[in-house]
Amino acid sequence: MALLSSLPSGWLAYAIAGILIAVIVRLLYRVRTDPLSHVPNAGLLAPISRLAWAFPHEYRGTITLDLPKLHDKLGPLVRIGPTEVSFYSLDAYDVIHKAGSKFEKDPRVYGGFVQDGHPALFSITDPGEHARRRRLMGQVYNRSKVPLLEELMLHHITHWTRCIARSPQAVDLPVSCRALEADIISDFSFGTTVGAIGAWANGGELAMVAKNDELASWMPVITNLPGLWEKLESLQTCLATITGYQPALWRGLGDFVEWSHNSFNTLTKSKGEDAAINPTSGFPTLAGTLTRSGLPALTALAEAKENMGPGTDTTSASLAHVLWALAHNASFQDELYRDLKRVGFSTDMTTLEGIPRMRACVKEGVRWAGAAAAMLPRVVPQGGVELHGMFLPEGTILTSSPIWYLRDATAFPNPDEFNPYRWMTPDATELRQDSLRDKYYIPFSKGANVCIGNQ
Repeated sequence: MALLSSLPSGWLAYAIAGILIAVIVRLLYRVRTDPLSHVPNAGLLAPISRLAWAFPHEYRGTITLDLPKLHDKLGPLVRIGPTEVSFYSLDAYDVIHKAGSKFEKDPRVYGGFVQDGHPALFSITDPGEHARRRRLMGQVYNRSKVPLLEELMLHHITHWTRCIARSPQAVDLPVSCRALEADIISDFSFGTTVGAIGAWANGGELAMVAKNDELASWMPVITNLPGLWEKLESLQTCLATITGYQPALWRGLGDFVEWSHNSFNTLTKSKGEDAAINPTSGFPTLAGTLTRSGLPALTALAEAKENMGPGTDTTSASLAHVLWALAHNASFQDELYRDLKRVGFSTDMTTLEGIPRMRACVKEGVRWAGAAAAMLPRVVPQGGVELHGMFLPEGTILTSSPIWYLRDATAFPNPDEFNPYRWMTPDATELRQDSLRDKYYIPFSKGANVCIGNQ
């Protein structure tokens, strides 16, 4: 203290200012000289840390809404982190996501979806392992197999529509559609249902489904601040041990884990072929098929559990949007009803696909809903890549969202409007050919990682 007091007045303030200036100069130098300095920045601090720009937008759930606006101003490539670049370019998308692409999934993001240490199809980052797992799952997901699920789907749809008919009040479409999808996919995966339709019909969401979906909103924390998430998990464990109290999120997640383990154990107790067969439809279950095919039990369980989240929540959201849109397009709904009446309200998939108005309605609904609002980050392979005249070194993360292309104003004029006629000929008797529109229609992504549930 004596030494400090003997220094000239204000010395400490000058010293602190000098250190700050040195740090700022060093950061600016690093930003100006690093390999991505030629890429426009999403924000002033984006090149310094992804916590400065990308994380706040991810946490608020606005990143897929805000980035297209920046791309409009800054071009097809925008830097959102020290080593991360967003791209809005179908040409770039084709290069990065084509079949045989060497651009692997970003393990930082996809690792956040791993169930109990056992990666499932969505979270597998190794291309070879992904291809092998996809072949195994094709046993129940191939297009030729989907019509065999008609009885299972109709069983739950009938229950759902009867509950709607008995409802004394207006139906909350997102909640009811999520309940329908949860029961279908749980029955498909485990051979038994979670009972979501029954819970919804009795006036509430099933917590294990709602909280499993809510976990997705925590993904920015899980992937960007894994240490914080681990501390939160430890804290809630201690809280539950000491007080017996468990927050609703962890209670719902725990219920889902318990239900899935019990259902899986019940399914796999059967021997031989019966272990893979769904008692409702007579169709093989996902978990049973994977186990019978030699996949380790815990990995098959993880695959069935993951089936309840990514992809199925987007399916139910798309269905809710389609039903809402039809309710606000009475003339189209009436015409579609007449088309269905002409085929005797058939539930045969091939018959339904032969109705142009039905196909147009589904395609436009999926496009307009844009429910798969996620970024799909990929890692630039060895040797780097040149996109739009800019060289991006290996290790750079390139990310984009399929929903941007579904709302591209060039391919889809008035993109915010639900307009199934954009898919049809003027007389509405068949689907209209449009190569540009079809090129931009990538709701399930493309290439080796195209969504396996797109059928």
